[in-house]
Amino acid sequence: MLSPNRVLQVCLVSAMFAPALQASDERATREPGKSTATSSQDEAWQAAWRANRNALVEAHPGLRHDPTSMLVKFDASASEDERAFVRGLVGARVLETWALVPGLEHLWIPTVPEEAIPVVEHYGKLLGLVEFAEVDHFYRLGATPNDTYYSLLWGMNNTGQTVNNDPGAAGADIDANLAWDVTTGSSTFVVGMADSGLRATHEDLAANRWTNPGEIANNNIDDDGNGRIDDTWGWDFWNNDKDPTDDNGHGTHTAGTVGGVGNNGKGVTGVAWSVKLCGLKIGSRTGSVSSSAGISAINYCVGKGIKVSNHSWGGTGFSSAFDAAVTSARTAGHMLVCAAGNSTINNDVTPFYPASYTQDNILAVASTDNNDGISTFSNYGATRVDLGAPGTNIASTYISRNSNTAYAYLSGTSMAAPHVTGACVLVWSVNPTWTYAQVRSKILSTTRPLASLAGKCVTGGILNVNAAVR
Repeated sequence: MLSPNRVLQVCLVSAMFAPALQASDERATREPGKSTATSSQDEAWQAAWRANRNALVEAHPGLRHDPTSMLVKFDASASEDERAFVRGLVGARVLETWALVPGLEHLWIPTVPEEAIPVVEHYGKLLGLVEFAEVDHFYRLGATPNDTYYSLLWGMNNTGQTVNNDPGAAGADIDANLAWDVTTGSSTFVVGMADSGLRATHEDLAANRWTNPGEIANNNIDDDGNGRIDDTWGWDFWNNDKDPTDDNGHGTHTAGTVGGVGNNGKGVTGVAWSVKLCGLKIGSRTGSVSSSAGISAINYCVGKGIKVSNHSWGGTGFSSAFDAAVTSARTAGHMLVCAAGNSTINNDVTPFYPASYTQDNILAVASTDNNDGISTFSNYGATRVDLGAPGTNIASTYISRNSNTAYAYLSGTSMAAPHVTGACVLVWSVNPTWTYAQVRSKILSTTRPLASLAGKCVTGGILNVNAAVR
């Protein structure tokens, strides 16, 4: 029931919107959004929505946000009847909610966000029911593939070797080879790879793929009760299915840097030789990423007790919904390692998200090259970027048709962030009882100072994983 102190206002608003509500009810009979749908009908219209959304994204790769949905955060005091009333103002229907951020809803709308959001914001706030309404921002995966492959991992141990026709400087690395004398990771530690997916059958990733211990494969039952059926090694939050297989290549590349199998006589080596990689597909085949999918990935990690997730993506759109998710993740003890961006901009002036959210469970990473310079493409920021890591000409696992043996060079802060995520694995492996704050502090306090990063990031230095694990 609507609360008594809101009845008069609701009645007045209802009268104002009666024609629109009637129109939205009529539209619901032929569009996704009809409130009387059964569970199977729910699945059908959501599948139709995703197919339509995907077609729009692929036809218009420059879209800045989803033109078919919105994000609304209801006040904690709002009843379900009151929420339903607000949704009805614009003919909206719930696509997803998250335990991570109570009151936050991802809503399908039969119009465009530019029309729906002002209505929900104005009347929702007038009635004290809505905290905010916003678009579901789209972001971009952060690197352009280089089709030349060469297996020298200068970022781990730089002896001055030439990489991709680029001579390096000895010592311009993260001293991973020295850290491996202390630890190579843990086969029980799980990392959430929030990206374009993961080629779990790749020869250098298969042994480190995470298996959900609470789920029985292919029995069509939600065994672990998390709302995802047969999520045996993660979830595809973009297409809403159980298969987070990479169809872009970006996610497989970042996964190889975090946790490519070490000492197996093939391919590359991740910063963490031993780790479990959870596939969290949040991006399209063409590289678009949504706020809602990113929130879902964090929500999944928190629900599974995963301590850290890698986010090699971003854009300039601030999302109150994602910001709230980061805050809730902080409360749960979860840390996000985020790429600073590849636009050579100062994030202190033009924030790049999610790296630029200000909570202390964010680690924002700039990119360096094999001569200890800041990469020519890297964003920076004396207060909004925390440290640097190797990101130019990074060799790692990749996808190529049906091959499980593909490797490639990519460059970007997307390649830098996984070095730091892998370092988090090593530090936690040595100190399993530590909080995210202790791990973050150790990584930031042990960076190696670089002239090129002075005034360009909080620490003024590059990741030194050897110092971090000692």
